[in-house]
Amino acid sequence: MASPFGVLVCLLIVLPQILAISSPIDEIAPLKTCQFPCMTEVNLHLFLHQFVDGPNNPNRNEETLLQASFPFGFGTTIVHDWTLTETTNSRDTVVARVQGVHVQAGLTKPNRWYTTHNIEFQQGR
Repeated sequence: MASPFGVLVCLLIVLPQILAISSPIDEIAPLKTCQFPCMTEVNLHLFLHQFVDGPNNPNRNEETLLQASFPFGFGTTIVHDWTLTETTNSRDTVVARVQGVHVQAGLTKPNRWYTTHNIEFQQGR
């Protein structure tokens, strides 16, 4: 059984810790004002236009660099320069270009593409 002195010491040491954890952060230390302009959220609704590599597609915007012979095309590497527009019409004004590479990364299942790219917005947009 704890002595009254032990309980008092425990309350003096532990209670401030519990109160500090349970108090909102702004009560402990007031927030400083932001020195930089506050960030805002930007929501874009854009459409990506991909025209696959192939002999019957003269307007393609990707090219196969490596056609692998593994099952499911594992290792096939394609470089792309896709376009982004504000509408579903691929002939609309290009807002940005999506430039990068995609690699077939699925050895046991088809269509498991690893994609990496940069989005480059066009001048004035």
